[in-house]
Amino acid sequence: MIKITKNNEKEGKISFISDMDYSLANAIRRSVLEIPILAIDEVEIFKNDSALYDEIIAHRLGLIPIKTDKTSKEIKFKLKETGPKKVYSTDLKPSTGTEYKIPIVILDKEQEIEIVAEARLGKGIEHTKYSPGLVYFRDNIDQDLIDFVDIDNDGKISYDEKELIELKLPEDKINRIKKLANSKEIVFEIESWGQIKAKDIFLRAIEVLEENLEKIEKKIK
Repeated sequence: MIKITKNNEKEGKISFISDMDYSLANAIRRSVLEIPILAIDEVEIFKNDSALYDEIIAHRLGLIPIKTDKTSKEIKFKLKETGPKKVYSTDLKPSTGTEYKIPIVILDKEQEIEIVAEARLGKGIEHTKYSPGLVYFRDNIDQDLIDFVDIDNDGKISYDEKELIELKLPEDKINRIKKLANSKEIVFEIESWGQIKAKDIFLRAIEVLEENLEKIEKKIK
């Protein structure tokens, strides 16, 4: 069962409630780091008159989100600007394909910068710049109730009803705790950095997990 509670493509966020168990949810979460994502990996700096070291600029370029799909291949970007101006990711040619306007460097009068950068496909298990976004899950329990229950490693919620009554917890909250203790629901949250849509992060992670399981099955046979 999956019930979507938020799907905001503009913010790149999606969240849903599911009755999947912790082990499956964690396997999907970890598989996100194996989704191939484009990121700048090699930088040639021909001229840099700015106040920033070459290494800092190269690091900033590596963290710029680049639109990625299943057909994506290596892309070569060029950047050539003269100050005074603020240089942004939108100044890269060709476009990164995202709407983000990320600062790279500030150039003073007559300062110049000229760069050629190459983006390649990689995975988050190699470097965090290839991570497509933030993915986590938690128990589907209201924050104002979490101090009144115990949650084990498998996500099972337990409580002491006598203690709740002694603490004079309102009856509606006690009933809510009882309901949650029997539901075993989790909340899955995904926030995209911009390379791929939030919902596609979830779907691609499932594909990666299935591929890894198939490899294991073949080796066992």
